[in-house]
Amino acid sequence: MKKPVLVIGSGVAGMTSALRLANSDFGVYLIEREAAIGGQAAFFCCKATEVCTKCSACLVPQKLKEVATHPRISILTDSMVTRVTGGVGNFQVELWQKPQYISRERCIACGICLEICPTEPKAIHPPSPEAVPYSYVIDESQCFRLRGQKCNLCQGVCPTNAMDFDREQERKELSVGAIIVATGFDVFNAREIGSLSYGRYPNVLTGLDLERIFSREGCLKLPSRGKEPQNIAFIQCVGSRDESHGYCSQICCKYAMRFARVIKYQNPDAQVTIFYIDLQTAGKGFAEFYEECRESIRFVRGVPVEILETSSRELEVRFENILQGKVGRELFDLVILSVGIAPRKDSWEMARILGINLGDYGFFDTKEPFNSIETNVEGIFLAGTCQSPKDIPDSIAHGISAAERATEALERCK
Repeated sequence: MKKPVLVIGSGVAGMTSALRLANSDFGVYLIEREAAIGGQAAFFCCKATEVCTKCSACLVPQKLKEVATHPRISILTDSMVTRVTGGVGNFQVELWQKPQYISRERCIACGICLEICPTEPKAIHPPSPEAVPYSYVIDESQCFRLRGQKCNLCQGVCPTNAMDFDREQERKELSVGAIIVATGFDVFNAREIGSLSYGRYPNVLTGLDLERIFSREGCLKLPSRGKEPQNIAFIQCVGSRDESHGYCSQICCKYAMRFARVIKYQNPDAQVTIFYIDLQTAGKGFAEFYEECRESIRFVRGVPVEILETSSRELEVRFENILQGKVGRELFDLVILSVGIAPRKDSWEMARILGINLGDYGFFDTKEPFNSIETNVEGIFLAGTCQSPKDIPDSIAHGISAAERATEALERCK
């Protein structure tokens, strides 16, 4: 029998690797530390206007369905790898699964428990529209009962008896032939650049905020007043290409331009400005897309250094105009910070457990400069943005390559 493969992380790269392996008759353990699979891309929205803009967000729901129903893929959510021993062909893996107080098999996501939950904010969270498994989740830090207080409201009203507060974390041991690391990325925390006022003013958002607003609402409204913004600015390279993050995140220019097109498509009278250092237009057809955007979107080569709110709640953006060599000031209704891709904060711990190396800036390293898949440990491979910044198509391609390298390694072990 073929030895199963462990895939750590269930974002688009991890799901792609798992499906490729499973379709090649390998058993796959798909491990996810969160309550649902899908990663960051599960929250991304379609950015089509009258035509498709090739953002590839539509590929994620299909992969979620395929993974959830594939007979050779075992999904373990709320799980973390804690120890790995052995080598290629025979890795021994220890993992711990957090208690799942709401049964994923019994929960029908009816929302009754959420309505009756007395905490504020609510200790019970509904699933995202594409969540797999599709069930409610309890936040241990908010739940009265899990904090030692008397409360039985949700358990008393659940029509399917899905609540089980007696569950404890479980230790599991797996034996696998190869490991694919696809732990994804963190979004740069825009609060680290205090002068840009994210978290201080409601009308300063990030690109990820925008993804979730469009996924949920389908259109853009000002968070402060609920009206359509008429003058919007995008600020590029927030958390990229600076002293601490001296790399290009590769995706920011693309999502800013796609969102700008969507905003103009929904509200042709809106004015949209993109502040940039220079533009990443690599990729098939993207240079042409940029030329199309220039017809309706204003591009300013300048570096915003400060955002202030006026008495009328407009946002004053102060920026260095690179071409004119002077400081400029302009007013906007809404500012979107194009935050970059950052390595996960727990990457160093995962690297320690697996025995693999970290490279520049905290992404996982490979054994050779021009090999983006193989690590310094034989039988352990990388997929997706845990290795370096990538968009959805590149993450899918990387996930396929990682699965193929794992297959080759296991074939050599026979």
